[in-house]
Amino acid sequence: MRRNTKRFLERARDSLIVGIEIFNRPADTARVEGVLLLLNHAFEMLLKGVVLEKTGRIRAKREKYNYGLKKCLEICETQLNVLDKDEALVLKNLNGFRDAAAHDIVDMSEGLLYGHAQSAIQIFGAILKRVFNRELAKWLPRRILPISTSLPTEIHAVIEHDMNAISSMLSKGHRREDDAEARLRAYQVMEKNIRESQGVPSTEPSDAVIVRKLKSGDWKTVLPMVAGLVQPATGGIPFSLHVTKKDGVAVRIDPGASAAIAFRYVKPEDKYPYLTSELAKKLDTTTSKVVGLVKLLGIKNNDDFHTSIKVSQKGVVNRYSEKAHRLMAAAIAKEGIDPLWAAAKSGEHRNPSEYPMNGLDGNASTAAAAGVAQ
Repeated sequence: MRRNTKRFLERARDSLIVGIEIFNRPADTARVEGVLLLLNHAFEMLLKGVVLEKTGRIRAKREKYNYGLKKCLEICETQLNVLDKDEALVLKNLNGFRDAAAHDIVDMSEGLLYGHAQSAIQIFGAILKRVFNRELAKWLPRRILPISTSLPTEIHAVIEHDMNAISSMLSKGHRREDDAEARLRAYQVMEKNIRESQGVPSTEPSDAVIVRKLKSGDWKTVLPMVAGLVQPATGGIPFSLHVTKKDGVAVRIDPGASAAIAFRYVKPEDKYPYLTSELAKKLDTTTSKVVGLVKLLGIKNNDDFHTSIKVSQKGVVNRYSEKAHRLMAAAIAKEGIDPLWAAAKSGEHRNPSEYPMNGLDGNASTAAAAGVAQ
């Protein structure tokens, strides 16, 4: 190991230890800022050590200063393959939070802070192992406590709680707008970084538009990339969040995730695999009858069953989930497609709970539907 690499790693460890200490301390004074600044510095030192060890250089020719964290992130992700896309996204978020904490005012809820801090430590340990073959647990003082907090039972509830709190602040007049902006700032950082990570065109709405949408409770239209977060069933620390670019919660659990990262992008097609025509073929019926079932069961714009993906300024594509397929198959198995189609044409509405899907997987549903259709 290069001599200067070792020094960078020592500084990285020092900042990580103090960051954990600040997270776990009882006092709230400057706690959020302290955690963000120290964890960010820990990664800047760690990644500089990685880049120096692998390339022998951490400063461009004729430049006065070493590479910053953003440059090190780029090298580690795209050149050295030390970081995957999801891990890099977490660290970009952390760096954005640090900038907000250093140059502005940022307020983060406990659940959001925990998710990023825990994920950062998991990624730190993963990099340490990959590059230097060191175990984080053996590298830190034996007496150190892991990051601990009141675990959020459902991360989407954390986001909803934050958005409701922001909306409440905005409804109480100008005195609370600054508080609302501070709470919102972390989510704006996340939205921007997710968009950049996925190559999604970004047109940042004005503050006036954001305020108006939040006051009306329509936050998902101004933060669509943040709108799909979920806590997988890992049984406790650590947890990871998964992100989609659709308006709403289009997410899935990824039990194969190698580390507890804060965000993993999931394409809408993964949760909503069926176009109308594909769903009709799956159910062995016609597209018009599928559209009728959609109206009859009232599943359009229900995130469990349906999403609309904008493909042009005026055009949208309707996609349906496996749960929608199973529901329709259960309805067909119970009543038959023709009676359901007649009910749809007459303007009737049915409650999806009338058609239990227990025990029906995709294949069983399709078989039942095909049997009735024949």
